[in-house]
Amino acid sequence: MRTIKIITFAAFLFIALPLTAQDTTKPFYFPHTTGDMWEYIYSEFGTPYTATVQNLVISDSTDSQGIIHITQYARSINPLGGPYLFLDTNYYTMDTSFNVYGPYFFNYQHLLVYKLDANQGDQWIMHIYQDSSNIYGYEMARVEVKEKVTILDTETNLMRIKYFGAYDSSDTNGIDRYIDEIADGLGLIYRVSSEYFGEIHLVGAIINDTLYGKVTSVSAKEKENSLPLSIKLNQNYPNPFNPSTTISFELSKLSNISLIIYDVLGKEIYRLIDDKEFNTGEHQVVWNGLKENGGKAASGIYFYRLITDKQTLSHSMILLK
Repeated sequence: MRTIKIITFAAFLFIALPLTAQDTTKPFYFPHTTGDMWEYIYSEFGTPYTATVQNLVISDSTDSQGIIHITQYARSINPLGGPYLFLDTNYYTMDTSFNVYGPYFFNYQHLLVYKLDANQGDQWIMHIYQDSSNIYGYEMARVEVKEKVTILDTETNLMRIKYFGAYDSSDTNGIDRYIDEIADGLGLIYRVSSEYFGEIHLVGAIINDTLYGKVTSVSAKEKENSLPLSIKLNQNYPNPFNPSTTISFELSKLSNISLIIYDVLGKEIYRLIDDKEFNTGEHQVVWNGLKENGGKAASGIYFYRLITDKQTLSHSMILLK
């Protein structure tokens, strides 16, 4: 067993190592330790275009109820730019039943994306589309395959999950969204999108200081400049809330920022801060549950996003009436 400490990455690391022993009493399809990193090759259907995408865990913590909170940061490093088939900042929670809630359909919805102890054929409702009198659709997830595979010279268990829209919650097929494949001990190894015409394949990972496959070089300076460590976005309080809630954030340097509220479909609801300069330190802003046009926002899940010129963070919140 060989381990590495994440201080700097060597230029190219090619050795595939055996999985670190895990607690076999619980699924490990979603590694979430701060410093874990995955590298993927992104390709588009029908074109020769490719890119290298990295996804990093930048924080993890457990609250008093045993809920694990995980924040990931994704980027393209070749060419340098935004991520493909990820959000730039991805926030997840995992409960004590191994249910993982996070971004769905590459937007800021916080839905049940993984049931880590699910069996082949299991499916669940992620979201219900409804008005005051009718239900008119569902977002669904279904475990299509569970099987043993060898990935990065490592034998493991794979779970393939299909995400789709349907008019009936008993449907096993519908409008395809995307497919995720997650592997025990390795996490997300493959994603293919029906909407964005692209896919990612895992080529390397560093999990619990252990290397699998290969990862591209990242110098200490590049890593420091890439990770969003100069801003901190706190969970709003109270949450759930009615009629107003306070959002606080911290800046380590003078910054121009925007703070924007979105609904679950990614539509902008209210721009609390619009590209204004803020000094170093902690700041607080109150959202009173109104939309940009002055009307009251409906009950439901919303997302607030803090944006600087180089960094973006987001969290979810619940408005109750």
